[in-house]
Amino acid sequence: MISIYMTERASRKVRTLLASGPGTADFGLRIGVDPGGCWGYQYRLVLAPRADPDEVVVAQDGFDVFVGASVAPLLAGVRIDYVESIASSGFTFDNPNAADSCGCGTSFSATRSAEQSAADAALRARVEDAMAEIRPYLQGEGGDVTVVGVADGVVSVRLTGACDGCSSALGTITSVIEGRLKEALPGKEAFPGVERVALVT
Repeated sequence: MISIYMTERASRKVRTLLASGPGTADFGLRIGVDPGGCWGYQYRLVLAPRADPDEVVVAQDGFDVFVGASVAPLLAGVRIDYVESIASSGFTFDNPNAADSCGCGTSFSATRSAEQSAADAALRARVEDAMAEIRPYLQGEGGDVTVVGVADGVVSVRLTGACDGCSSALGTITSVIEGRLKEALPGKEAFPGVERVALVT
């Protein structure tokens, strides 16, 4: 579970926005993080009718906040306020995961641990999608595969029902899965790739 803190001013502004749009009264607030801005990441706020399947839902006063699982480590514990001044008005963010942030409060660089956790979460989501295509082949032979964890490009998997524990067959199957994942999920500048698949017994 992720904690998102919104001040009363920020909550009131969101409720006003939800009430003022046609058909948006039952919407929620999606909080995202995109590459860009002065420091590498920038916040993104948008009203949304419902949470996506991979999003965490955080209840606020009168509305829900939707946060994608892959960016949750970058937003955990963030405090959101809404400020109005003569010069400008808008939402501001006090983020404990930010190593640095710009003066306008909308762009930040993440601490290494938060950035790595977000990268691992993003890769795991992509691995699970790829596994949905690999899994039927194993199930056709009476086996199955479960993703146990993803960290620093290493995907840990558990195989069940395949060759009754025959170690050489399990090693071969693990190698085939590794090859398929590396082919489907090569590393790119914005996305980490699969480096290795490790078998967990």
